[in-house]
Amino acid sequence: MTRRNTVLLRGIRLRCPHCGGGGLFRHWLQMADNCPSCGYSLAAGNRVGANLLNLVVAEFVLFVGIAVVVGKSWPDIPWTLLQWGAPAMMVVTPLLFYPFSKMIFVAFDLAAHPDAQPDLKVHGVE
Repeated sequence: MTRRNTVLLRGIRLRCPHCGGGGLFRHWLQMADNCPSCGYSLAAGNRVGANLLNLVVAEFVLFVGIAVVVGKSWPDIPWTLLQWGAPAMMVVTPLLFYPFSKMIFVAFDLAAHPDAQPDLKVHGVE
C-alpha cells in the first residue's frame, strides 16, 4: 500500500493522517487544532475544502436518496415524504459527515504535500 493510500485510509477512520493517532475530536463537531500524538497541525487551511467536500457529499446523498425513492415508487411518488425528507436529509447528512470531511480533507492535503514543512508554532519554534 502506498503512503497516499495509508494517509487517506487514516483520515477516513478519523485518525491522524500523519501518525495514525486518535483522539482528534473533542466532540463530534469540534476537532482539535493539533494531533495529540505527533503535534501535526490539523487546522491549517482546511476549512473551505472540508466544507465543500461536506456539501458535495450531502448533495450527492440527497440526489441518490430522491432517485431511489422516485424509482422504487413510480408512478405513485410519495411527495409528502420527499417534501419533508429531503430538507431533513440536508440538515442531518452534513452533521453526520462533518468529522469525516474534516479528516479526509486533512488527509488529501497531506497526500498532496507530503514534504511540506510542519507548522513551526506546533513544534515550539517561533
